[in-house]
Order: sequence, then structure tokens, then C-alpha cells
Amino acid sequence: MNFDSSTLFALGTVYLLLLFAIAYAAERKVIPAAVTDHPATYVLSLAVFVSAFGIYGIVELAQNFGYSYMNYYLGIATIFIVSPLLLSPLMRICRSYRLHSLADLLTFRFRSQWAGSLVTFFMLLAMLPLLTLQIQAVSESMLVLTSMNADSDQGLYKRDALALLFCVVISVFTILFGSRHLGSRESHRGLVTAIAFESVVKLVALLVAAVASVVLVFDDFAGMQQWLSGQSELVADLNRPAAGDSTRMMLVMFFAAAVCLPHFFHLLFAENPQPRNLRIASWAVPLYLLLISLPVFPLLWAGEAMQLNTTADYYSLGIGLETGHRWLSQLVFIGGLSAASGAIIVATLALASMSLNHLILPLYQPDSKTDIYSWLLWTRRALILIIILAGYGFYYLIPDRHTLSDLGIAAVSGCMQFFPGVLAVLYWPRANSSGFIAGLTAGLLVWAAGSLAPLVNLIDASWVPSFYVGKLPQELNWVAVMALSIGTNAFVFITVSLLSSTREEERIAAEVCTLDDLNRPVRQMLDLQDATEMQTRLAYALGENVAQREVSKALEELALNPDEKRPYALRRLRDRIEINLSALMGPGVAKSLVDQQLPYALDQHSTSEDITFIESRLELYNTHLTGLAADLDNLRRYHRQTLDELPIGLCSLGTDGEILMWNRAMSELSGITGDKITGSRLRDLGEPWQSLFEAFVSSEDLHWRKQQFDDGPYTRSLNLHKTAVDPLARSEQVIIVEDITETQLLETKLTHQERLASIGRLAAGVAHEIGNPVTGIACLAQNLRYETEPPEIVDNADQIIKQTQRITSIVQSLVNFAHQGRDARQVNFEAVNVRHCVNEAIQLLKLDLEATKVEFDNRCPDNLIAKADNQRLIQVFINLFSNARDASQPGDSVVIIGRDDEHIHVSVCDRGSGIPQHALEKIFEPFFTTKEPGKGTGLGLALVYNIVEDLGGDISIESPVSGEQAGTCVRLTLQTFPD
Repeated sequence: MNFDSSTLFALGTVYLLLLFAIAYAAERKVIPAAVTDHPATYVLSLAVFVSAFGIYGIVELAQNFGYSYMNYYLGIATIFIVSPLLLSPLMRICRSYRLHSLADLLTFRFRSQWAGSLVTFFMLLAMLPLLTLQIQAVSESMLVLTSMNADSDQGLYKRDALALLFCVVISVFTILFGSRHLGSRESHRGLVTAIAFESVVKLVALLVAAVASVVLVFDDFAGMQQWLSGQSELVADLNRPAAGDSTRMMLVMFFAAAVCLPHFFHLLFAENPQPRNLRIASWAVPLYLLLISLPVFPLLWAGEAMQLNTTADYYSLGIGLETGHRWLSQLVFIGGLSAASGAIIVATLALASMSLNHLILPLYQPDSKTDIYSWLLWTRRALILIIILAGYGFYYLIPDRHTLSDLGIAAVSGCMQFFPGVLAVLYWPRANSSGFIAGLTAGLLVWAAGSLAPLVNLIDASWVPSFYVGKLPQELNWVAVMALSIGTNAFVFITVSLLSSTREEERIAAEVCTLDDLNRPVRQMLDLQDATEMQTRLAYALGENVAQREVSKALEELALNPDEKRPYALRRLRDRIEINLSALMGPGVAKSLVDQQLPYALDQHSTSEDITFIESRLELYNTHLTGLAADLDNLRRYHRQTLDELPIGLCSLGTDGEILMWNRAMSELSGITGDKITGSRLRDLGEPWQSLFEAFVSSEDLHWRKQQFDDGPYTRSLNLHKTAVDPLARSEQVIIVEDITETQLLETKLTHQERLASIGRLAAGVAHEIGNPVTGIACLAQNLRYETEPPEIVDNADQIIKQTQRITSIVQSLVNFAHQGRDARQVNFEAVNVRHCVNEAIQLLKLDLEATKVEFDNRCPDNLIAKADNQRLIQVFINLFSNARDASQPGDSVVIIGRDDEHIHVSVCDRGSGIPQHALEKIFEPFFTTKEPGKGTGLGLALVYNIVEDLGGDISIESPVSGEQAGTCVRLTLQTFPD
């Protein structure tokens, strides 16, 4: 009982609508993420490898090659079994650099747009037989179900019409599936979910068809075994080794081509939401292939037992027709349509993206006024239609219908030619673009002459066995073609690569792609200042809206601020933009665009590695390190922590001024955290640190000692040391900053104390040695004045007495100073009223009638009680008030202000000329004075300093006083007397 073609077409259309509904529901999140992102969904989507050939053609392959048909499944299963050696490294590279196709990967590795363009062009040629296979399988399956004779004119016309109609319908659905939105870089979860569903459908269809065939034809499996026991010739054919090297070559072919097929590559790497899914796929995909391979022999034997009048390709359809079970034929037809449509949709999407990125964009790029996202979308849609129609054109040009096995083997052996390049990506850093292009071209020319051209009768393939060692029957020409093509490919690839030079950028890319190697980029300076300028430059090529979206996207992914200026951050931002554009436009076009708009500075003073980036990568990668690599990483961390926890400030600078390291002590010293300044330039430090470092770096000195450094309200004393730059060694320079402010203050204080003690000892001796002679001179002068009458002698005697009195005053000061130093620890503390002490000191000063007339304003409260020695505190005030009076003009006022705030604070302020800045540091040193010669001994403030220190207080001088008032203000801090 036959089917009507319109019924089959309606059935197929309804099924494709179901697939689209599933994809739409997944995109709209009607289907929960727990389903769309589940590892099982990803694993099932990889079954797209089992195209219509795996539904129909595999039966014919089993008929011709017996058990060797399993190589179709074993090839792809093996590539998952050895995934740590091949798939996992490729996954790492593709995820890191957003490489969505084989052309992207090889362009990135060989740093050549020519490589990507040739890969795309040759991939289109290699995939034509595979697209034709899907179209032919659908059209011929419909002919089988309608019982139309394919060899008649009507049958040929109907077959071609059905094929064209299928191509038109599948073009619409392909555009709807994967090219409806601008977000071409995002994961197509709807598409993956739909492909996973169709994988379930074709598995169920084949398993049900196999069981039903056994039951309908043999009654049960025991009956099938009984039938086989009488088919000795058939069983012998199954067990007989295939002629020549077909078994081994078939296994190698399907193994090598699996990772090179564009639709499989896309789902394997571009649509994987989690890297861990690959580990699950390493056992789940072989399990799926085992299950879908089980129905092959039961379907073959059932068809042979029924002696169906059709090729072995379509035994599964004929069994249902012959037994009158239409549902069985419909189920198999849906399974075949599902496999064919899934392969065409994903393969066409992958080929369209490759063609756009590596054939169209290198030749033509829209200007900045064009909405590039919309232009890319419509161009991709047009390419989808062109590729599917090209597949139909190749199908139409084939004069004689070839079996599905012929088409499948031709396509797979063509895609296999890219495998040497894939291996070189991971395992041969010496390979270069010249060798790859030469080898690929040579191999594909042999393949085209031996496999592709004979399909359309352009070349007679009988020449192939004459170049192959061994004798092969005509039907095994593909073994010779594959051996010759892949051998030629590998030989030319290796030879040209060894004889030609490798460019520097290829060498760097090879290091990136080598297994277990980390990217070690050179630290280069960008010819721009900030992220805003980066966006402005990109706008010239991409337009303002696109540039803004791309820069914002990259900033968000890197968690950087829009006003970022650090060179390290700008390099990372540039790399991220290039990676994102690679996913949109291909790595070749993206690199060319970014190099043009965001170039590195031509004047490069540094070729050292980007240490900051290497450390960030190591931090992310450290959980994967084992053995010696893990030990080295632990050693790195130990040294890094040691440097970071040093109590001395340490920073490392590149010769271009970039800050490579900024330890914790440096952060505490400067107030600038390391995570904010690392990767910046020196000029981003800000003052005063910028000027300090720039001056030290530019100087020829390796050490600066006791460098006075004004850091805001503080004055620091620093020791700076730097390493000498060796032109033969690394170009970085290490600077050590040692804060010796407290040490310097302590040394100054100790020196001052020692000086006071020495002068005290000197003063005691001088006072006793001078005192007696001066007293004698004074007595003689007095006697001379009273015993002599001439006025001249009397006047001279008066002058002698005055000078001796002056000497006596100086000696008394020395004695007081000496006693102060000697009795410093013998202080009689008592409750002292500060206001009374101030008044008493003022009264004593007023006795000197020849001094400058000033007003003393005592503003100390009556209840201001200090813990001190009354006489010594009066001595302090007398010295301070005397100095203030001497610095003031007649009629000025000296203000004394006191307050109680946990301690007693007394300020003595005048409106004089103030103290010069250079004198403030020495003001408390003995014998240092700013007064004119003969008007001061320089011991007053030194004595005050000692007394205040012995009283447990503190003294400071501010000159000139801040604000409108000029002059000097001396501030005392004394202890309060406990209640």
C-alpha cells in the first residue's frame, strides 16, 4: 500500500514545524533551562553526526563491508574516548578566543586570513556531497514510499521536484532556526534543543523499526537466528575481511573527519554551555552510537529475507510497505527526514557563518553608517539560501544516481583533509601557514580529482589504483584516493613548513595553542589613553552604536570601569574586543580591524612578558596544575607573598613606566592600594609620589638617603634604592622605599639629648671657673668707683660693673641649665594654678623698665590646675614671655590662652615678625638664637624644652601663625592634676 506524495510532504512539514516549535519554546524559556542546559541535551545534539547516511546508507554499507560498517560509529566514538588529547584542548582554545568554526581555529593558529578563506572554500566543496546525500535521501525515500520508478522520466521529474521543494522548505526552516536574531555570537539553545529532540526521534525510529522488522519477518529473534543459520554465504560475507585496506582506512577516515565536519564542530565547541559536558559526552556519545548501530543488521537481514525490490539503503522503508504496516514506513521516513534536516540545518548555518567571516568580509566590509548587525544578519540569510541551492545544484548535476555510501565517503574523505592542520594546532608549533596552505591545497586537489570530479563524470577515476600500492577493485577506489590525498597533504605540509620560516605572530599563536601552555603576551603600550578613546576609534569602522555596544560588552565581561586608563586594563580590553569581534566577524577580519583602529605604539621600549596577565591566568589555572608545574606555582606564590609582606615598600616598574608590582607596605605608605595602581603608569600615581619616583628613576643614583618628602600634612624622611638596569637582562626595575621618619625623629631626639647633656656638663664647669674671677673683678670695680674721684674713672668702673653683671647673668643661666640637666629626674610635682604662674611671670618681667613695652593678656581660667613644679613652670613662662616681648613692637599684645581638654593646653602668641622656616628645626638647640649678637644667649628655649619634658609635657612652635594673625605661637601641653 503506497503513500501519496502530498501526504508525505504534509507529514514532513508538520514534523519540521514541530522542531521549530521546540526551538522557539526553548528560546522563549517555555522549556526550562534545566532541560535546555542539561548535559543530556548537549550529548544528544552531537548525534547530528548521524545524518541520513546513518539511517539509510549505513545498511548499504553493512551489505558491502559486513562488520566493517561499525567503523562509521567507532571512528567518532574513538575521538570521544581520546578527548583529553584532542577535544579538551580544542575546547579550551575555542572557548577562550570565541572560535566557532574550523576556519576560525585555523585562521587564529596560523594568523592568516588566506588560511581561513581557503579552508572555507574547500570546506564548501567537501560538504557538497554531504548536502547532496541528505537531499537525495529525502527525495528517494519519498519515491520509494510512493512506489514511483526513479528511472522513468516522470520519476526523475518528480524526484527533482521533490528535492527542490525540500530545499526551499529546509532553507526557510534553517533561517528560522538559526538566523532570526542579531545575536549570532550567542548560544542557540533553541537549535540545540531541537537537534537533541530529532536525535531521540531517529534513535527511537530505528530501534522500533528493527524490532518490528524482526517480529514481522522472522516472528522473533530466534526465528532470525534460524534463518541466518541457513544463509552460510551471507554469514561468510559478514565475517570475511574487506578487500585491501578498507577497514583500517575507513576507521581512520571517520575518526579524522569527525572533528572536521562543520556542523559537528559547531555543536561540539560553539554550543557547549559547560566544559564539564565534554567529560559526560566522552562516554554518553559512544553509548548513543552503540544503541543506534544495533538495528543495522536486523534491518539488512529482514530486507534480504523479503528480497525487497529496492536498494539496501531503503530496506527499512520497504519492510513496512511489503508487510502492510504503513506506520512503520512513516516512522522510518520521519527518522530519516529528522536526520537529514538536522544535518542540513546545522551544516548550512556553520558554512554560512564561515563564508561570511572568511569569504565576504575580507573582500567587503560595510561602512560605519551601515547597521553592521543587520547587514550581517541579512548576508547570513542570503548565504544560507545560496549554500542549500548549491547543494541542490550539485545533486541535479550528478548524471547517475550514486549510492548514499558513495556520497558519504566522498564528503568525509574531503573533510578529512583538514585533520593535519587540526593536529598541528595542538602538537606541532613549527607548522606555519605556508605549509598548511600548500598541504591542504595539494591534498584537496587529489581528492577532487579522485572523488569529487568522478561524481559528476568530469574525470574517470580509473587512474587512481595505478598510483596506489596494491590492487583494488573498482568499488574501492576511495581507499586509494583517501590514502593518496591525505599522504600528499601531510608530506607537502611537513616539507614546506620545515623549509619555510615561521612568522613571529604565528610562533606566539602556536604557543597559545600548544597543550598545557599559557598565553604569554608581550607587554606593549597602546597608542591611546582610555576606554573612551578606544570607543571613538572603533566608531570609525563600526559606527557609533556598534562601537559603544562592543566596548560596553567587553567592559562588562572584564568588570572594568568605562573611565579605565591603566595600560594593563586597556590591553585586556583590546584583547576582549578582538575576541568578541572574532565571534561576530571571524578572527582574521577582527584582528585586522583592531590592529588598524587600536594599534600598539610603534616606539616599543619593552619586550618583556606581561607579568600581571600571566599571574592572573595562573590564578585561574592553578587548580589544573599538577606535578612539577604545581610545585613551581607554589614556589611563585611563596616568593610573591614574601615580597608582598615585606615591611619595606617595594614596587616594580617597566622601562615604559608601567607599575608591575606594588606591595602591601607600599600601599600603607602611599595610601594607594595595589589592585588600583598595578598596571598603571607612573603618571597615574598623582602627586607627590609621581614626582618623587620620576625624579629617582631618571637620576643616575642607585640610592637616595634621608630624602625629605612632603606627603600632605606630614613630612616624611625616606631612603630610596633601585636596581641597576642591565640591558642584557630583564628591563624591569625594582624600587625599594624605606620610611625612616620615626627613626630619624628618634635619632634627632637622642642627638638633642646628648647635646644637652654635654652642654650641661660644660655649663657647670664654666660657671664655676668663671664665677670667682668675675666676682673679684666686680669687687675691684666697686672699690675703684668709691675710692676714685675723677669722673672718667668712675664711669669706667660703672661700665666694668655692668659688664660683670652681664657675665654673672650668663653664668647664672649656665648654672641653671647645668642644674636642669643634672636634676632632670628630681621634679617635685604639685598642684599648680596656671593662671597664677602666668601672672607672677608677667609681674617679674615688668620689673625690667628698659624692655619693650607690650601688653600681656592672660586668658587662662582660674580653675586650670596643672601637675607641675611651680618655680620651674614660672621659669618656663618667663623665658617664653621674654622672647614674645622681644619679638613684638611697642604697644603690641602677647596673648596667653589656656584650656583643659584631658591635658592642660597653654598657648603664648605674639604678633611679631615670626621665626624663619630654616630656624624652626634648630630652635630648641642650646646656644642657637635668632636675636642680634649680644642680645641673647640661645639657652632660654633649650632650658624651656628640658623643663617641659621633665614635667611630662610637650611643646611645639607654629610660625608664622596660620590665618590673618602673623607672629609666633608657642603651645604647651601639661599634665592635669588628678582630683
